[in-house]
Amino acid sequence: EIQKEIFRRSEKYNGKSFLECFSIYLGTAQILEFALKKVLEEKFNIPAEQTENKTLGQTRVKLEEAGLRKDYAELLKGIVKDRNHAAHELLANQAIIGSLGVELSEHFQFKELNPLIYNLEKAVFLFDYMQHNNAWTV
Repeated sequence: EIQKEIFRRSEKYNGKSFLECFSIYLGTAQILEFALKKVLEEKFNIPAEQTENKTLGQTRVKLEEAGLRKDYAELLKGIVKDRNHAAHELLANQAIIGSLGVELSEHFQFKELNPLIYNLEKAVFLFDYMQHNNAWTV
């Protein structure tokens, strides 16, 4: 059921170009980052002044130090790695290949992005579950 819900949530990417999907992915990662900072403030009593300038990776570490359940902390490690790869390498690689005059198939363009999207949507789904059930700690 979880996988079905993740695929349903991923429907927002359907029919979009690579750049549109890339933008939705980064935007979703940014929203998750803001939501995680809010969890630090509301559930772990960390003042907003200590979270506002933190990156997604720094926010993850702060959550882990505050007692975030280990399974979700591990998932977030992968999300941080994926987001950093997307933000710093994925688009640049696409641009470099394009500048060489090589036209990439749509399948090839999405081959690298689709697993990142799936993992992010899984993290968002589990975020919603934990928020609704107050399951941030074990």
